[in-house]
Parts: sequence; C-alpha cells; structure tokens
Amino acid sequence: MSVIAFPKQVSVFQPVAHYIRLGETSYRKVADLAAAGVIQSKRFVIDGSKIAHQKDIIQMLQGLGAEVVLDPRIIELSARRKCAGLAASAPWASDMRGVPLSPDVFRDNHPADIYGAIARCAVEHGVSAVLSPSHYLADPGFDGWQGIDHDACLLLRRALNSEGGQSIAIDYLVAARLTDFMDESFQSKMMPNLADLPYDNLWVRASMSTPIGPLNAQRLVRTLSRWHNIGKPIVMDYMGGLTAEALVGMNVVSGVAHGYGEQSSFTTAKWSDPPEERDKDKPSGRATRVGVSALGCTFNSAELDVLLSAHGAKSVLLPNDRKVLPNGVEDIRRDPRRFNVYDAQRRMAEINAIPTANRPDHFADKRMREVVATANKAAKLNPKAEIAKAKNVDLTKLRARLVKFSTTSEKLRGTYENLAQERTELGATVRAIGDLRRSTPLSQTGTE
Repeated sequence: MSVIAFPKQVSVFQPVAHYIRLGETSYRKVADLAAAGVIQSKRFVIDGSKIAHQKDIIQMLQGLGAEVVLDPRIIELSARRKCAGLAASAPWASDMRGVPLSPDVFRDNHPADIYGAIARCAVEHGVSAVLSPSHYLADPGFDGWQGIDHDACLLLRRALNSEGGQSIAIDYLVAARLTDFMDESFQSKMMPNLADLPYDNLWVRASMSTPIGPLNAQRLVRTLSRWHNIGKPIVMDYMGGLTAEALVGMNVVSGVAHGYGEQSSFTTAKWSDPPEERDKDKPSGRATRVGVSALGCTFNSAELDVLLSAHGAKSVLLPNDRKVLPNGVEDIRRDPRRFNVYDAQRRMAEINAIPTANRPDHFADKRMREVVATANKAAKLNPKAEIAKAKNVDLTKLRARLVKFSTTSEKLRGTYENLAQERTELGATVRAIGDLRRSTPLSQTGTE
C-alpha cells in the first residue's frame, strides 16, 4: 500500500519594516553607525530641518541600497510650541521664526509654493519617499486641517511629478490624540477620505497624555487593528522600546519608526502654548538615555551607573551576549547609542524569527514573562547610596520607579495575554510593506 505524503504547511514569516530616524541632533552619529554596518535596517527617515547638511549622508545610505524617507516636519512647523525649535531650519519654514505656518500656506497656488519647495528638495537629494504634509488634527487653534491634509497629498503628488520626481513615493502621515483615533466619528470621517489618495503606507502618530499602561496598551492595539480597514500597511511613527515590540508582536502594525535617543515617543502637551524661553544658564541638549530592553524601559547614563552598582545588577539588566557587550559595561559608557542599536535590533530579530501568526502569543507569553521576571528582580536591587550621591541621582525616586514598573509590567502582561487571545482567534495579520523603494539611480547621486 502506498502512502501519499501531504505537503507541510509553510509558516509565513512577514518581515517587520524598521525605519530608523536619524534625528535632528544625533544624525551624524547614527549615520556613522549605519556606514559601519552596525545598523542593519535599510530604511531611514531624514528630517527636512537638517537635510541641507546631509547630502553626503543620503548618498552614503543610497550607496548601501537603503530607502530614504523625507519628513518635511510640517506638523512641527505648524504648531505654535514647536515652530521656533529645530524644525525652523527647514527650507520651507516661515520667514518669521516662531510664527507657525498658517492654513493659507497650504492652499493651491499660494505664493509660498510649499509643495514645490518640498518636491524640489526631494528630487535634488534623490529620496525614495516623502511623508505627506500633515498637521496635528487636534490643534485647538484650527479644526480644518483634515481637509487641507487630504488635498496636500494630491498637491504634493502633482508637484513631485512636475519637478521630475514621478518615481518618488508618498506615505500619508496622520497625527492625532489616541482618543481621536479611537473615536468612531473620527474614523468615519477620516477613512473614506484616505481611500482615493496616491500613497503607499499610512504613518500614525498617536499622542497620549499618560505613559503606556494597561489601559492605553489595550486601546492602542484594538484601535490600530480597526485602522487596517483602509487596506494600507501601517507604520507606527515616533514609537520605540517595548511598546513598539508589542504593536509589531500583536500584528497591528507593519513597521515602526524611531530614533536612538530622540524621536521615540510623541506627545503634544502644551503645543498650543508659546515656545519656552531657554535658560542660558542651564546646559542644552538631551541627556543620553540607554534602553534596557530586558525591562522594556530607559534610564539616563547616571541612573544606569547607579543601578549597576547593585550586587547582581549586571546579570539582571544587561544581555549576556559578548557580541553586544564584548567589553562589558564599558561599552555602554563609551558608546550608549551603539548599545541601543544592538539591543533594539536583537529584539526585532527575535520577532522576525517567529511565524507571523504565532507572534501575539509569543510576545504575551515569552517576552512579557521575561519583562515581569526582570522587573521583579530589579525592584529588589540595592544600589550603593554613595554612587547615587556622586551621580546626583535621587535613589529613593529611582527605587520607587522600579517598584512601580514591577507592578505595571505584571498588569501589562495580563493585558497582552487577553489581546493575544483576541488577535489569535481573529487570525489577524497585517499587510506587508513593499520592497525597499529607491527613486534615483546611484549613478545620478554620485555614489557610483
């Protein structure tokens, strides 16, 4: 008797689109890591505010076969609080620093020709795609941005075609409060308007007034699952760390975009207020933050030094991988950004290695159990008081944060377990983002 062999079911491994934002302050350092092969992703976002200084970086990335997306920073340039900041260096920013771009600037045939300026910049630098000129849709000063943003996508497409950028794609960016994305009336107005636009991927920035806890985690996953009704891949912008892993692991986004040390979270608190006057007596710049993915949170360099002074802290908090830390803690102190890259990539690689349909259960069970176990151990660490004093770190507050996170992580685990069951029962996956996009042949960018 012959036995007929049935074909085995092939597991589908859908790759995560991992966009790296070069940032406005650290772009040279991030570019150096890309050139050295430390950053494995081939998808990058360039800020329009710094593009005048980045032609060599863009050519280097194109030479690596990377996709380069231009963010024109329209959201920031149109916000009262942000328009006088770093974004003000964009070529299409208002001539009057500190004055946000008005709605009239985005009308067709306005003398400022903002779409032409963005298109010419995109063509000059040979980028692969441009984020559509979008605005914060919960702007208390103007409630008509949604219609303007819809037309802006069409007007940018026309400008790109006119300037010779027919091959440059557009990705549509929507920025609003998480509560807006959840609102059925907002969805019913927004989704039909997106159906007829010429764009590849939908980028989402969701502003939240409180950090990601069980409630917001549940809201975010369930809300994003509904936004797939538009039929486009979704990229969660300004999102890194454990939450980015969760969204990818729950199969509600096709990709994530974030920076290293900046542009990893999105909040619009006080955006309608005037810009803050900088205190010249205080040091400028952001404190370097180090991601501890075993915990799913970040610490500044001083806080991490204090934590690592505790007995057994290194084995609890740091990866036991000589490839990541060949020289131990000194590698973090010498180059925290390189460590952040290695650790974030390691987590994304773990997700990519799991069949897409199995990712929700894997994240909720294995990954979150690891986070909870680590958080419980971290809450019991006893850092040295003298180190905390020397580093000017409030040890009481640091310990309180660890205890609070231990409690929160256990609640998050339960939340993600419930969400994983929902996602698995639905058999829900996401649309894959297409292959790397390149708009300009290398021979035309000076890289060959």
